[in-house]
Amino acid sequence: MSIERRRSSSGAWRYGVRIKLNGRIVAYQTFGRKPDAEAWEREQYRAIQFGEFVPPNQGTKPFGEVVDEFLESRRGQVVPHTWRTDRDNLANTPATWDNLPISAISERDILNHLTAQLGTKAHSTVSRARTTLSALFQYAVRERMRARNPVRAVPMPSGEQADDGPDEVNAFTDAELAQTLATQTEVNPGMAEVTEFLSLTGLRWSELRATRIHHVQDVPFPALRVTRAQSDGYAEKGTKTRKSRRVPLTARAYELARNRAGERAPTEYLFVSKTGRQLRGGLFRRYVKWTETSFGHTIHDLRHYAASNWLRAGIPVHQVAQWLGHNNASTTLRVYAHVLGEGQEMAAIKHLDSDPVRTEYARTISDANLRAAITEISADEKSL
Repeated sequence: MSIERRRSSSGAWRYGVRIKLNGRIVAYQTFGRKPDAEAWEREQYRAIQFGEFVPPNQGTKPFGEVVDEFLESRRGQVVPHTWRTDRDNLANTPATWDNLPISAISERDILNHLTAQLGTKAHSTVSRARTTLSALFQYAVRERMRARNPVRAVPMPSGEQADDGPDEVNAFTDAELAQTLATQTEVNPGMAEVTEFLSLTGLRWSELRATRIHHVQDVPFPALRVTRAQSDGYAEKGTKTRKSRRVPLTARAYELARNRAGERAPTEYLFVSKTGRQLRGGLFRRYVKWTETSFGHTIHDLRHYAASNWLRAGIPVHQVAQWLGHNNASTTLRVYAHVLGEGQEMAAIKHLDSDPVRTEYARTISDANLRAAITEISADEKSL
């Protein structure tokens, strides 16, 4: 019998249930009523049959402890950048979760957390946090701490930002960039050239850091081969899309690249600090006083400036997508839709200005307003 009746020290009957799996006791529980014991026994064997059994002591492990185990298990399994992102995402979970049993976190808890995050963060950022939570709970399922992954039953909430339309970019204006370069040149001429080169090539900061002198080509036309990337604090790796690309260099961009290359070895980094070391974002910002000289822009906004200029110059979208390193042109269309629509809007304004009927109507309205103003002034003078 898997249910045994025993009398406790107080004289009351207690019913103990042993759950066996492959001849081994995997769970034990006592009850004051036999029907409760039988119901629990049926529930456990049903869970075993469907592969959902979780040993009772496993499900009581605190959420915070499971997070530590999960992150430790991920070391070496994912790239450092992914591991740090997972760590940061889990650090933003509610503090009240830390001491709760991992089995006690409900679908409602997860939905409330994601919804609250959308109040202060971008939809894509919260979506990535949901991916991290799902990986955590899948780990809990694998380690027999939970029967199911609750995140899979919680679709990503739309939030208030879902209707914001396509991705917004904050590219420098021509005037802002000109002033930024002028000010940074006074502060640090060498580092100001880095800002200018980024604005001409659309490189990501990580790609610029990994660019070496031999990546600059002279024939059949001046261009830069982009094959590697290295974010601050991480190992060098392939580009974001894992594909190499070639970005043509304007005369000014080519001049900057060749001046930097000089007589140095082809394997050296193209842009380095004054001491010859690889650039670092924090130091670069300090060298050019980025906060004071950039009109509130980020370094990545220089990439947006380059892309916007290319599109305004009439470069086809698919070509700009290749230069930027986008997997397909749809990404470029989504991000820079506002730039592509400028030509149509300008043409519409030109058409409206050239319409003789509308022009005459506007002149008539203007004359009528002028006459009304003169009449009002004359009335005021008579009253005086």
